[in-house]
Amino acid sequence: MERVLRRLSIGFALAGGAIVLALIAMSLVSLVGRKLFAAPIPGDIELLQMLIAVAVTAFLPLCEMNDHHIRVDLVAGLFRPAVNRWLLAVSHVALAGIAALLAWRTALMAADSYSYGSISTMLGVPLWIPQFAMVPGLVLLVLNALYRGATSVRARRSDDGREVNP
Repeated sequence: MERVLRRLSIGFALAGGAIVLALIAMSLVSLVGRKLFAAPIPGDIELLQMLIAVAVTAFLPLCEMNDHHIRVDLVAGLFRPAVNRWLLAVSHVALAGIAALLAWRTALMAADSYSYGSISTMLGVPLWIPQFAMVPGLVLLVLNALYRGATSVRARRSDDGREVNP
């Protein structure tokens, strides 16, 4: 199961990275066109806003799979390792719940945008397309968080703080 989730997460992150690289190239071309030729790419900021949200949701599953979210361990030193593992499991499951809520609401927002025919201001891009493109990343985040929650209960920590599954 971990292998499939990890490969999917890497694929999503690579797609998100490709989106970010394309946005950087577009922004650079638009900036040079604006400053040197007074001819920017029309709607560049609009595209940037829509696609960066898609890229961010594509990065989140790999972040969760590698357990690289920001964590503040204010009280972790006060508890035994078993208690800390349970607290970590609860945090992963809580993340899964929040991500599920976000996926559900984002899918509903995309459905509403589709039914109302909502389009972007400058380019006329149907808004449901980038909105719906965020949903698979959020769903994969839910799956990864549930998996990490289940495995963190039985995981042990090595000397460098990384999880080592028994």
